[in-house]
Amino acid sequence: MPPPASAAQSDHRIDDKQRLRLRRLLLSVAVYLPCALMLLMVTWLGFLPRWFTPLWLAIFTVTNTVFYALIKSGLNLRLNDPSMTMAQMTVAIAAVAVILYHADAIRGGMLMLLLVILLFGVLRLTTVELLAMGALSSAAYALVIVLLTTRKPQQIEPSVEWTQWATLTATLAVMGPLVGYMSHVRRRLSESLRTIKDMAERDALTGAFNRHHMGEMLDREVSRCERGAPAFVLLLADIDHFKHINDSFGHLVGDLVLKRVAHAMREALRKGDYMARYGGEEFVLLIAANDLAESAVASERLRVQVERLRIPELGRHNITISIGGTVYRSGDTQSTLLGRADAALYRAKHSGRNRAECDTPLAE
Repeated sequence: MPPPASAAQSDHRIDDKQRLRLRRLLLSVAVYLPCALMLLMVTWLGFLPRWFTPLWLAIFTVTNTVFYALIKSGLNLRLNDPSMTMAQMTVAIAAVAVILYHADAIRGGMLMLLLVILLFGVLRLTTVELLAMGALSSAAYALVIVLLTTRKPQQIEPSVEWTQWATLTATLAVMGPLVGYMSHVRRRLSESLRTIKDMAERDALTGAFNRHHMGEMLDREVSRCERGAPAFVLLLADIDHFKHINDSFGHLVGDLVLKRVAHAMREALRKGDYMARYGGEEFVLLIAANDLAESAVASERLRVQVERLRIPELGRHNITISIGGTVYRSGDTQSTLLGRADAALYRAKHSGRNRAECDTPLAE
């Protein structure tokens, strides 16, 4: 079955990032389109050769199609920078440099396009990377001036062009750190939002997902099964005699036990399994298993992992868990699944604890 837990969530995070990268690419394309309209107007006014704009548009289409294909196919994930921000900016700078070479009398106005490109760096780049892009823009314009001076000297006034180059370079030098600071603020804000989201989803003590997140995950898994996906197993694990631990050793030791048990169970889970703290000393686990035989193995692995725990603060007192579980059945809801698992847990508790039971016994 498709994993209902960490692996699935990791895949979802990757998919979200890929969708964000596609949106950024489409945003850059949206800026190219007005630029293309401007080029058509400038061509109509006679400032560019008639062949230039169609060729520029063809190159624009090919390069952005390549970027789109890399993201859509996932090949960009093999790159050091999957967002390909600097690569896209480099292509854009080259495209503007070609415009500058042919723009003739309106070259100075076209320089504004280089500043627009730098603003896209706020989406991803650091200050150093933005300064590098600014330096590349400055070098590209300088190269245009040199080429025009050597190949078309009658179409250029070097003193004017170099003055414009100096002005552009100074502007880029100022904008680089400013845009870099904006990028830094954006990243800090994104990190803060991720932290808030994590705090809203996870139990602060054990690091496991919390009950609210568990409810959302369980609803998604039920919906997935309703669409024909394979079933899954829900296990409800409870720490045996936890009240006695709190009463005998104190709540600080009780908190330590909760953390150690959560860690032990997490270590026993496979990549595709899921764990959440249901409340108090109870944990819910969603296991990628199709039947009771598979869930028996998972339950026993969890039980043994916890039974092997040794916590010095407890002396000779050993920690054990009881487990109750059930397999998804057609028509199940979150309530019916948790109800059957809770009933199985009740039987495990009243059959001696430190055992696992499902709709039929899972492990002795």
